[in-house]
Amino acid sequence: MFNEQEKEALKKLYIKSTEVIDSVTMKNGAILASPPGRRYPYLYPRDSMLILRVLLECNKTKQVKKTLEFVLGLMGETGEWYQRYTKDGASASYRPPQADCNGLVLFMIYQYYKKTKDKTFLENHWNEVYLGARFLEEHYIKEEQLVFSMNSIHEWPPMEAGFEIWANVCAYAGFTAAREIAETLNKKEDQKHWSKMERELSKGIMARMVKNSHFIKLRNNTNIFDADISELGAYILGILPANDKLIEKTAEFIEKNLYNKKLGGIQRHMEKYGKPGRNNGGYGPYSMYTGWMAQYYLDAGKLKKAKKYLDWFLKYNKNGLIPEHIATKKSFLEWQKEAKDIGRYYKSGRREEAEKVMRTKDFKENSIAYWVLPLTWGHAEFMLTYLKLKDLGLV
Repeated sequence: MFNEQEKEALKKLYIKSTEVIDSVTMKNGAILASPPGRRYPYLYPRDSMLILRVLLECNKTKQVKKTLEFVLGLMGETGEWYQRYTKDGASASYRPPQADCNGLVLFMIYQYYKKTKDKTFLENHWNEVYLGARFLEEHYIKEEQLVFSMNSIHEWPPMEAGFEIWANVCAYAGFTAAREIAETLNKKEDQKHWSKMERELSKGIMARMVKNSHFIKLRNNTNIFDADISELGAYILGILPANDKLIEKTAEFIEKNLYNKKLGGIQRHMEKYGKPGRNNGGYGPYSMYTGWMAQYYLDAGKLKKAKKYLDWFLKYNKNGLIPEHIATKKSFLEWQKEAKDIGRYYKSGRREEAEKVMRTKDFKENSIAYWVLPLTWGHAEFMLTYLKLKDLGLV
């Protein structure tokens, strides 16, 4: 599958990825989404929990525990984990509540326990588990048997406000974790309650979030049935295996519509949902989602398909650094014009990041824009992909 040169390059990229994650992990346990000086020098609960799931696979249980304890200490009075925090733990959120963050934190608490059997950790943090699950329940609409969220994985209400697949899959994972934790701690009433929530939500997801044998993005007044990487969420969180027919059809649907024929890799959603000015840095493939597709095809035993996504990482890392995403120069300039026209360009560090991009040799000579280099989450997803290669004896 890989020649010796490629194997060595993959190994070096794995080692570099561990170094990148270590470099953005603060002494208090906070993991920054990108280094200081890039666009995301914050702790995002979503990014952090998905990174922790990888570190757990690397058996870095002490690091996982430290980050979890830091994040658990950031819970708001209502039981919410906010969109993002500074490296010191102050809220830096500018988005409405994101239900998936709560689901992911609960999910990782139980994943940590499964790995370590650290029951004391569960006992010490039962209050956060209880309040975190109750916050999720506030977003549950019983008549729909689904969780309502204003925004989700793409943090964009116009395409995510409603009953969105990633938010609901994360909520399901969260209720499952809360039920398991309650059972472990002999909290029988809570276990019974969350078991009921789990069953109802499962029914709602299967009844309303599936169309033409694959998952869909959104149900609300303007249903979105187009391909979106978030539709792969049930596989990513281990709710359904790679060989499940629903996951197989969903992956096929995503690849058919979101594979970038020019640059390789997987885009996060259809280009139209990023207009006007929303496709920061241009429309193109994302590293973390390209990693998801590689992981899926490895687990599904489709090695040739997996290789083309791993080849993307080999081609588009810059001295071992993995970007959030890449785009053609043409797409970058189209985004820049749109963003300036509507005023988005001058907010949230977009202009500063764009100016860094335009100074690079890749942009000037190769007509490729590397947006946010490096992205911590992208490195983590590559690491998990590499671990799967090792388990299969391919590297």
